Parts: sequence; C-alpha cells; structure tokens
Amino acid sequence: MAHPPTELLRVERRERLAWLLAGLVIVLLCVGRLWWLPAPAALSVNEGWNAQHVVRLFGAAALYPDPEALIANNYPPLSFLVVGLFGTVTGDIILAGRLLALSAQLACALAVWAIVARLAPGPRWKLAGIMLFGAYSVTLLRTYVAMNDPQWLGDAAMAWGVFFMVPRRAGGTPSLRSIAIAAVLMVAGELIKHNLVAFPIAVTVWLMLFDRRALIAWIGFGALFTAIACAGVYALWGMTAFIDVLAPARSYSAMRMLAKGGPLLLAMIPVLIACRPLLRQWRQDRRLALPLCLFAVSIPLGIIQRAGSGVDVNAFFETVIALAVAVPVATSLRPRPSIAWIGISVLPALCLVPIATAANVRELRTRDDAVRNAAPLIAALATARGPVACDDQAYCYWAGRESGIDFFSVKQRLLQDKAAALAPALAEGRFAMIQMRGHNPGWQENRLIPAIRAHYRTVYAKDGIELLVPKR
Repeated sequence: MAHPPTELLRVERRERLAWLLAGLVIVLLCVGRLWWLPAPAALSVNEGWNAQHVVRLFGAAALYPDPEALIANNYPPLSFLVVGLFGTVTGDIILAGRLLALSAQLACALAVWAIVARLAPGPRWKLAGIMLFGAYSVTLLRTYVAMNDPQWLGDAAMAWGVFFMVPRRAGGTPSLRSIAIAAVLMVAGELIKHNLVAFPIAVTVWLMLFDRRALIAWIGFGALFTAIACAGVYALWGMTAFIDVLAPARSYSAMRMLAKGGPLLLAMIPVLIACRPLLRQWRQDRRLALPLCLFAVSIPLGIIQRAGSGVDVNAFFETVIALAVAVPVATSLRPRPSIAWIGISVLPALCLVPIATAANVRELRTRDDAVRNAAPLIAALATARGPVACDDQAYCYWAGRESGIDFFSVKQRLLQDKAAALAPALAEGRFAMIQMRGHNPGWQENRLIPAIRAHYRTVYAKDGIELLVPKR
C-alpha cells in the first residue's frame, strides 16, 4: 500500500535529520586528529618510521638495508616516493604524510560513493555508503585518521581499481580499458603496501565465477604490470628489497589473532544480516556478487593478518570499504528499503563512539603539551656527538638525524636469537644517545630493553620517555 504524501515527507525529513546528525558526529570525531596535523609530535611510531625511510630514499642511505642490519624496511617503495615528493612542498615529511593519508581516506570514501552509484542508483544509497565508511573510519579505524602511514593511500588505489571493474549495466562486462586501469591501480596499491591482497583476490574470484574472458584479460594485465613493477624494484634495489619486504622478522600468534580479530567477526554479524538481499538477487545481476566477494575475502584475511605482531586495525580497512559498499546496495534491493538497515549495520561503530570521543578530547587537550615535551628531546638528539637511535623515530627525524636502530625489527629478531650486530654496537657505545619509550619488562618482545640498559644509563626521563647515553 502506498504511503500518503505527508507520511513520505515525514520519512524524508527524518532521514535528512539522521544524515545530518551522523555527518556532524563524524566531523566532530575528526577534530582531534586534524588539530594534530601541523604538530611536531608523533601520533604513532609509524609516523617517524615512514619519514625516516623517505629520508633514506632521497638521501645517500640504502632504502632496503642488509637483512642483518639494525634497521629494516618491510614496506614497498612507492609510498616513500609519493610522500617525499609532496614533502618538498610542505617542508615536513610527516606533515606531508598526514595530509596525503587524509586525502587518501577521502578518496576511499569517494570510491565507495562511485561504486554504490553504479550498483544502487539513488542519492540516499550513495550517501549511506559515505556515512557507513565515515562512521567506522572515525571509531574502529580512528587511530589512522590523518596519520603518516601509507595504508589509506594503498587502499585508495585498490578501491578505485574495484570501481573500474564494475560494469555500468547489469549483464555487462568490464572493458579491456577498464581492466587495464584496474590492474594498474591495484599493482600500484601493492607497491604502496604489500598486505593489500583482499581486493585483487576478490576480483579474481568474482571473474572466475562469472566472466572467464574478462578473467583472462585481468590475469594477463595483472601479470604484465606486476612483472614491470618487480623488474623496476629489482633494477633499483636488487634482491634485498624482496627479502626485506617479503621475509621480515615477525612473530605470529593464534591467540593474538583470536583476541584481536575475533571481535571483528562478532561485530560483522549485523552487517552480514543486512547484506542478505545480495545473496538472493546476485543471479539476476552478477555485479551484486562483487560486494559479497569483497566482504567474504577481506574479513578472514583481516583476521589472519592480526596474528602478526605489530599488525593493527589497518588489517580491517578493506572490510570497512566492503561493508560500506555492500550494505547500501543490499538495502536498496529490499521490497521496502529503509535506512533502518543502515542503522543496524552501524551499531558496532556506535558502540565505539564513547571511546572515540574520549580519544578525541584527549588529543585536543594534550597536543600542545606533547609538542612542548618533544622539544627538549629533539634538541638533545640534534646536538648529540655521534650516531643516535630512536624508539620513536619521529624524534630523530625532527632532529635531522637518522635512527641507527629499528626497535620493532630488532625486538622481533631477538625472539629468533638473531640480531648479532646488536651486542657489539651497544658494548662499544656506538650510539651517542638513545631515545626509548617506557616498556613493560615482562613482555618477551622487550629483550632489547635490558640489552640497552646493560650498557646505557638514563640522563632524561619524563612521561615514560627516556634519553640514554653510554655508561662509560
């Protein structure tokens, strides 16, 4: 039975109000992160680590050091090049990386908009995709908002690659041009971040099921561009680059995977329920199976990746992009579409709003103190007479120094009884100064800390951050 015009107007007004409130909450939860954009204080150890490798790429040091060295690089090279070039404009590599990460996150949102527009015509569903993406971005994934890290940049390339694979009409097939563009984008995404494999696998599975001709073209273009990329990396950095990226020292734990990845699976239950119409109707429009493939591949891969030490919520970026596409499209297919299904799907994100709000307030309150506290550390490292090492390499970067130790990599190698170069370097007092964060001595991964304390003494300590110099 048709709704009276006045009832439809009331429904539309309620929807507009819901979108307005959702957009306002999303923007407000970003304020703390945006407040940190120009601040010379690190949001995460990732920021300095990435910045140091940009410096190495554009300087005299090796971007991919010997696997036995005390520094390490397990990321592909493209993000360092892009951030470094933009850094010549901003004058600060970390600021450049933050701005690029924020822009890439917005590019992912636009990709969601574009994909949903092809599969579910109508402004309300495109807007729903944007809101779902934004809601999870500022809650579950908020630590990566405007942070100098390449994950969003790589995912932006992957998401737009998916867009070019979606035919314009039901029953259509991707053109050779679209397949080639998608393959270039996804290879570029892989050159930015090596763990972005969910979307290429999902597209391959989708084509295998529905379009064997397009599959052959997809594999052909993918193999060609991958070969070109690998040849270029080999020509510039040799086999060491592949060893460093593909075989880094890293511990894995099934318990960590269950503890860090299991909650995601539970959180996705309402989302999976909301996506049921895709299961019923993909036979009428095979394009509808693509969001299902994206979802089905990204969830288990994200959970598996969380088994690795140091792997954070960035393992779930593809899952969030997939759900932001799948839920609006599925909702549009229901006999009586309602944004209530969008509300059900956003429940896990809503549960995290109090935590995100507290973090947002903390960022607003602590930024200036963080900048003031960083200043003496940066000054001390800048004037140290000899090589230095930074647990948080952003301090070394802002001091204009290169960190001689990659703390995470060395800790992981010590678990394997490797890092033979560490003991003599510390015993000789090779580093004039070491910056170190407070660590829990009970953690097995902190074997590096007692090794440092055996030969170095603390000369400065504040808020869990220390500066150490050789004892002799």
